[in-house]
Amino acid sequence: MMQKYEACMKESNTLLRNLEGALLKGILINVVDPEFNVVYLETDKGNYALHGEVGGEYLGIHCLAKLPEISELDGYIICKYSPFNIFEGRTISQARQVGTAWQGHGYEFSFDGLLTKTMIIQSIYCGTKPQHLEDCLRLGVGHYENEWKRT
Repeated sequence: MMQKYEACMKESNTLLRNLEGALLKGILINVVDPEFNVVYLETDKGNYALHGEVGGEYLGIHCLAKLPEISELDGYIICKYSPFNIFEGRTISQARQVGTAWQGHGYEFSFDGLLTKTMIIQSIYCGTKPQHLEDCLRLGVGHYENEWKRT
C-alpha cells in the first residue's frame, strides 16, 4: 500500500512545481466545523486546492477552474485564515514536500522578501492526532531564525 501512496504523492507533486514563481493572490480555507479540510490558493498561474487524500493520509494538489465563494453554512465554512494573510500578494519562491504518508505529509511554501516565515499545510497524521479529528489539515506559519544573538 505504501508504494501506491508514493506513486500518488509523486503525481500530486508535479503540480507543486507549478506553484513556484506564482504570485499568490488569495487564500481561502474550507472548514467543516471544527476541522480545516481544504486550502484554496488563487495565483496568477491558476487556482489550486490542497486537501487530504485517502482519508487524509497524504495531501494532494488539484487545479480548479474557479475558487469557491466565501460562505458560512451550518458546519461548512469557506473563509480567510488570518495567519496566512501575510503571504497574500507575494511570490512563491519555493514549494516543497514535507513528511511522508501517515507521517505528516504536506507542503511548505517560501516567499520572496519574507525570509523568516513559511506557510505550512500538513496532514493531521503527524505522530499522534488530536482526539476526534480524522482527516483534516494542520495549518501553520513556520518562524525561522537566521542570526544568533547573545542574551
